[in-house]
Amino acid sequence: MPHQSASDSRWRRLPLVPLAALWATLWILVATIESSYYIHNPSIPRWQPLTLILTLAGTIVVWLTFELRSSRYFRFPLEPPRPWFLHHLQRLPILAAGYIVIVFGLRHAVFAIAGGKYQHLPWSGLIPFEFVKASLFYCLWLGLVYGTLSLQRSREQGVQLVLVQKALVESQLARLQAQLRPHFLFNTLNTVSSLMQIDIARADRVLARLGDLLRASLGAGSAGTIPLQEEMHLLRLYAEIMQERFSGRVTVDWHIENDALAVRMPAMLLQPLLENAFKYAIEQTTGIESIRVAASRDRDQLSITIHNTGSTLHEGWREGIGITNCRERLSVLYGSAATVDITSDGDTGVLASVSLPLAGASG
Repeated sequence: MPHQSASDSRWRRLPLVPLAALWATLWILVATIESSYYIHNPSIPRWQPLTLILTLAGTIVVWLTFELRSSRYFRFPLEPPRPWFLHHLQRLPILAAGYIVIVFGLRHAVFAIAGGKYQHLPWSGLIPFEFVKASLFYCLWLGLVYGTLSLQRSREQGVQLVLVQKALVESQLARLQAQLRPHFLFNTLNTVSSLMQIDIARADRVLARLGDLLRASLGAGSAGTIPLQEEMHLLRLYAEIMQERFSGRVTVDWHIENDALAVRMPAMLLQPLLENAFKYAIEQTTGIESIRVAASRDRDQLSITIHNTGSTLHEGWREGIGITNCRERLSVLYGSAATVDITSDGDTGVLASVSLPLAGASG
């Protein structure tokens, strides 16, 4: 209940106060028009039309002051609208009657005190006319209040929806990163394990580089997005580890354009793609193969490719956990604006292509 009270107070102050000022101004304009006979008749003292306008304006302002201090408009649900309107229209007869009694009572009192005579339509015609007028204005007021509060609530719900969507995105990304790290670490430790059977010195060097890579990847993973330059540093550390494992059997060429280095991208996005190049092209062949990593900035897109020789996509090929993870992360962050494609490059190898928008990721 305290939270609801604070919210109601904020709603009363922000959207309804300007609305009340607008509605009171409309009443004053109507009173001015109705007093035009008194205003344009030079034989009538100036205080008389001023009295007519001020008595009505003062009554409306006092009513609005108490009305805005009340929480009556927030006690009843806005949806559906019909019960909300019927609930508030119950006050109409009392408000209309009170308006007539107070406004015309004040006018007669002021005129009597000043020694004048307030003339108007006979009561039999005046009361129905003023009752209808007050009813129309009150219905207009309710319509404006309902529209204003509905718009305000819609905006607040929109903000809440954005926050929920952002939390969902962060939750999805956390799940994907948690899925990626054990997968990456398991595969890298397998590399160390295989080297331990062949060359302990090389295995020791790989462990040292693995330590560097893990420190760098942990820092990058906590950042969410990092510059392409840092992502390439992670890739080079991983490539050095794998080149130690497949010494003399693979060359890695790097073609990274300088104007693309500062572009931010999801951390550790490319490692699974490079890992696949080593796994399917180098590990399963005996010849000397090559891997080419390229990145460039083209208008509003960052394009990254990893090409390897020594393998092709066989019939029935399916994406593994690394590529699926990469695709899902891009979908969460960029929607359809980012893509990742794995294609056969004829008989020369496999090409992994990633395209990212330069605009910031969602969430």
